[in-house]
Amino acid sequence: VKENNIPPKETARKDSSVKTYAMPPREVRAVWVATIGGIDWPREHFTEAAQKAWYDQMLDTLQKLNINTVYFQVRPKADAFYDSPYEPWSQYVTGYRGKAPTYDVLKWVIDETHRRGMSFHAWINPYRVDQKQRPNGRFSKLDPKIPKNLVKDYRMVRVYNPAMPETRRRVCNIVADLLRKYDVDGIHLDDYFYPALVKGEKMRDEAEYRRYGKAFPSIADFRRAMVDSLIASMQDTIKAVRPDAVFSISPQGNYENNYNTMYADIEQWSKRGWCDVIIPQLYWSTERWFLPRLKWFSEHATVKTKLLIGYALYRFDRNAKSTVYRTPDDLGTQIDSARANRRVSGAALYSAYWLMKNPVGINRVIAARFPCPTLPPYLGQGEEKKPDVPQGLHADGYTLSWQLVRDCYYAVYKVVEGKAELIQAIYDNRITLPAAGYYFVTAVRKGNNAESLPSQTINIK
Repeated sequence: VKENNIPPKETARKDSSVKTYAMPPREVRAVWVATIGGIDWPREHFTEAAQKAWYDQMLDTLQKLNINTVYFQVRPKADAFYDSPYEPWSQYVTGYRGKAPTYDVLKWVIDETHRRGMSFHAWINPYRVDQKQRPNGRFSKLDPKIPKNLVKDYRMVRVYNPAMPETRRRVCNIVADLLRKYDVDGIHLDDYFYPALVKGEKMRDEAEYRRYGKAFPSIADFRRAMVDSLIASMQDTIKAVRPDAVFSISPQGNYENNYNTMYADIEQWSKRGWCDVIIPQLYWSTERWFLPRLKWFSEHATVKTKLLIGYALYRFDRNAKSTVYRTPDDLGTQIDSARANRRVSGAALYSAYWLMKNPVGINRVIAARFPCPTLPPYLGQGEEKKPDVPQGLHADGYTLSWQLVRDCYYAVYKVVEGKAELIQAIYDNRITLPAAGYYFVTAVRKGNNAESLPSQTINIK
């Protein structure tokens, strides 16, 4: 393992019943897969075969770059990439809103992602229902599944009204339904809370403030409290349905804009433990805002949460207006700067299509910093409760198998000069190994990635 390219290694994990080894470091290496407009997937591939082929190509690229986590957008704008009782099928799946595809899209992409040893987090937008492409355009006809009394129209965007208690209950019910139906490792929210309005437009929520906001000294405090209530309720919902699932949020990198325009109080959410992971979108160069905003988030958003950093791959282009984006060098500087901060637990790259396109050779910079596979770290709050150790390791030639551990995937390690090197994360309990040597296995909890102590070591000859 090229340890100089990844964060400081963890101490050896101790257990009197098995030999211990120096374990490799762990970090989140995530990629966003945006589906609104088909940005990353399915990119106007509307047949089952074409969609599957494109996703497999994408996963091939991610796997080569040692990515271990996918944030996949399953609900872009009050629609779904699965059969939902609350909202229609997304138009981005078949080309027509409400039209079902020929296969269970979400199950298939989850299974394929897990088959590559990557975690899968379901990314949703909480409030957005529709948006216009131009000011004189019209919103789409409201689907009959969506209650009209919960919807509010602005000049360019239609949203679920953030001030309505029924909105919060509905969004939480949608999340609970998703968690019960699908083997997702977490729920992920993006940066859209109260709508960003066009210049001169007003929020028009005075009636809601009069009805629900008597306890708040200002309408801005009221709005923040409404978003706070959604976040706290969603955390409660997630932990009630699936306690080990991770709740992550990717706010804008501009913390003042979050607080005063989106009415998203990131610092409060962290202090209260209302989410497990914060991923600010630090979409600037180190010549501008990247470093000071990295400092702010590391100091204010890590009380009870883990911190990942979001990077803007789309800014890199040989014809970019700013010369800093005409080479991939600053991307490397950004990642290195974040890694030097001990509160940062990993990276999230926006977005998958740009890894396929590889403008100005950004993949070379990423590959240099992710030279070998690694597990994501424990992303829960409080003490890590380790799963049971895998038992019954058995070798048949180069095929290694073991007994299943409930609600876990597995990490297969090879012992090299007293150190453990991660060979592969796997969602099966059987693997064909590439070479002879000494191996052991750990169980890793789906969702928060709590890892067991090592199994017995077995010699593959």
